[in-house]
Amino acid sequence: MMLDDILKSPTSAMAAGAAAIFALVFMAWLGGHIDMASIAGLVLRVVHVLAAMVWVGLIWFVNAVQLPALADANETDRSAILRKIVPGTAENFRFAANATVITGVLMLFAFGYLTQRAPQYALWIWLGTFGGLAMLAFVHAKISPALRILLDDGPGAVPAKAAARETVRFYARCNLLLAGPVTFAMVAAAHV
Repeated sequence: MMLDDILKSPTSAMAAGAAAIFALVFMAWLGGHIDMASIAGLVLRVVHVLAAMVWVGLIWFVNAVQLPALADANETDRSAILRKIVPGTAENFRFAANATVITGVLMLFAFGYLTQRAPQYALWIWLGTFGGLAMLAFVHAKISPALRILLDDGPGAVPAKAAARETVRFYARCNLLLAGPVTFAMVAAAHV
């Protein structure tokens, strides 16, 4: 398979990246540098970090690109953005948020963060955990319901759509505000 074929779609590029990760892990295992339990822990961390990268990247995209474009667009262009860009962004956003939190919770159990007594990193890990859970709550309890109102093609009340737009903007900004401190807390847990 040629590089052009691999790069033709996001799915094939991601599959090739996953195959490269598998090859690296397999070589480490063959060389006796890593056991199966360590491989499972490493894969869990990698999935968590990759999902968090996508989530934070989409938080930035929504705040720095999508919301300003919607605010500046005329009604025809706004309708096109809402039909063609927002649904895919929202779907990927929810998926990345869920994957980040699920793998994070699994790591809390798998790596003993819940059972260890007062480790030096406990404060950092819990600050990051609670911040991440707040961000996830914003996604599911505020942003997603407001997007359903905005994306409804039926005759919607103008005030309801305006309120939904403001809800999305406000909670998208809340997630943007928390993304940095949550990332800092998670990195600090391993390095402070």
